[in-house]
Amino acid sequence: MNDAKNAADEIVTAYLEFRRADADVQTRVRAATGLGDNEIRVMEYVISTVAAGQDATPSDISRRLGVSSASTTALLDRLERAGLVERANHPTDRRSILISATPEAERKLASTIGDYDARLRRVASALDPDDRVVVAAFLADLTDAAKSVAQP
Repeated sequence: MNDAKNAADEIVTAYLEFRRADADVQTRVRAATGLGDNEIRVMEYVISTVAAGQDATPSDISRRLGVSSASTTALLDRLERAGLVERANHPTDRRSILISATPEAERKLASTIGDYDARLRRVASALDPDDRVVVAAFLADLTDAAKSVAQP
């Protein structure tokens, strides 16, 4: 039992060290870009969603951030004024707007978020396929645990 407790403690310690390092990255990104946390979250979401060949819409952003559509509109207005996002009419759905990052935004974020994302992908790619399954399941369970505590 002691070995299991020690192994669990090692994982918790490693996770807490990762959280501190990740928080440091977020602080660096905020300082380098002049963006706030929600603005960074929107930019990360928009860039990754569009890069994956999917549409990024204001309603998707509202759901992702857990904020009202009015808050999302105000946030997108700020990002658009700063030259970081563009809005375009959806080509097939007249009621929908598509959000994309500008080339300036991608350049601005590439040296911070892009570098971190690339390093994360290299670490993940180096895992044995079976280990990837275990790590992904662990992170999903960790996410569920965090969400269950965060819910009112």
